Amino acid sequence: METLKEYIERHSIDKEKTSEFTVYLNELLKKHGFEKDSDLYNKANISKQMWSRIINGQSQPSLNTLLKIVFALKLNNHECKYLLKKAGYTLASSSQYALIMRYCLKNKIYDLWKVNEYLEEYDCEIIG
Repeated sequence: METLKEYIERHSIDKEKTSEFTVYLNELLKKHGFEKDSDLYNKANISKQMWSRIINGQSQPSLNTLLKIVFALKLNNHECKYLLKKAGYTLASSSQYALIMRYCLKNKIYDLWKVNEYLEEYDCEIIG
């Protein structure tokens, strides 16, 4: 059986849990093959100015903006969860909106048109 000390050390070493939001976001950009920031903010339909404020830690992105980034990066559910957590958000299971987001991520549905169709079908706010 694992000791308490081993458990704490194993979980406190987790880089995703200890890194800052912008550091983790930059790690995701590299991991998912985005060499230039412009490739991502254009794909996510975010202005250059907004992206600059987010990546430099000058602005707290909205949940809507973060979800655009999530889908542009084609994150899995785990990566999405940690990115949102770093920014102070969560996708609560009690929300239809969140369940639709999780469904799309789990099934690798990254096309915002399709995601928004699902959201509209359930009378949820669409991703802008």
